[in-house]
Amino acid sequence: MGQLLGVLMVFLVDILPKLFMHAAYKIAITLAFIAIFVAAIYAYVNGFSTIVSSLSATVPDIAAGVWGWVMPDNTTTCFFYLISATLIRFGTVLFIKILNFKFSAAISN
Repeated sequence: MGQLLGVLMVFLVDILPKLFMHAAYKIAITLAFIAIFVAAIYAYVNGFSTIVSSLSATVPDIAAGVWGWVMPDNTTTCFFYLISATLIRFGTVLFIKILNFKFSAAISN
């Protein structure tokens, strides 16, 4: 019983903190990349919104009225969600491809 307790103590004192720090490091890097992607998407959508609003000065009033009939008020938000979902899907597919590559490399050895 004392040996089992010793092994458990070694795990709790030595191995568990190393695993936690490794996981915390990976989570911090992942959150940083997500923040960078969200900031890039936000900047892109704001640029798109600025371009669209600058075009409204050259568009006749009747065309602007038709734009209001066709496009909802939350067009910028919808566009933001569409682009961010596309980037998240791309990242997920890329991550799965990397995992498959690592898995096939681990099996072949």
